[in-house]
Amino acid sequence: MIGSVQDLHIEWLDDPATFFRRHAEALAAIGASAFAQPAPVMRHQVADRFDKATLAQILRVGGEIVGFGLFDRLDIPERESGLWIVEGRAIAPAHQRGGLGTRCFREFVDTTGANAVATVTRNPAICRMMAAEFRTVLPDLTSDRPLRTLRDPEVATAVRRYAAHLGIDVAEPPFLRNRYPGGLYGVRDPGLRMPLPEISRDPSCGVITVGVGRKPLRVDD
Repeated sequence: MIGSVQDLHIEWLDDPATFFRRHAEALAAIGASAFAQPAPVMRHQVADRFDKATLAQILRVGGEIVGFGLFDRLDIPERESGLWIVEGRAIAPAHQRGGLGTRCFREFVDTTGANAVATVTRNPAICRMMAAEFRTVLPDLTSDRPLRTLRDPEVATAVRRYAAHLGIDVAEPPFLRNRYPGGLYGVRDPGLRMPLPEISRDPSCGVITVGVGRKPLRVDD
């Protein structure tokens, strides 16, 4: 059964690593099911993401942990508000497609006041969530030239800073080759629907996704 936004309770934590140690099995299982990966492999990856994060968003429906979001903030001279990084996020498949992901991302932006966010993804839904909250996004999936916004100075700075945070040299910005060795989502790979051949033709490739300049809140929000 798909959980509804009305059933959702969001818990914020400033010690993600400790929370993971207490709930490792449940959190690793969510990651494994969301990304179609073996549980032992995903346990290590999820633990690493919780260790890197300085802020965690835990999603509960009926008291059950059904997802998480992991974030970090980079202090950069170019932006007084810094650059927020999405270190990882996952929602159990049974609770996807119910609007939980969109609600949680907006809650993250509202709570932190983030005015610039970066992450890496193969999922066009993540790009659309960025576009719903920010004035300028990379890639811009509404354009016939999705990478045109890479010329925006704020976007270009965010891409460079995020790549440095990952400790990598991006040879073909904003693409990260071999980011997901062996693929990430299995046969359900949403990257096949990405209007970027670098992503749709290579299941190991990710794209740095950036949003800058928060849109004004709508009256109905």
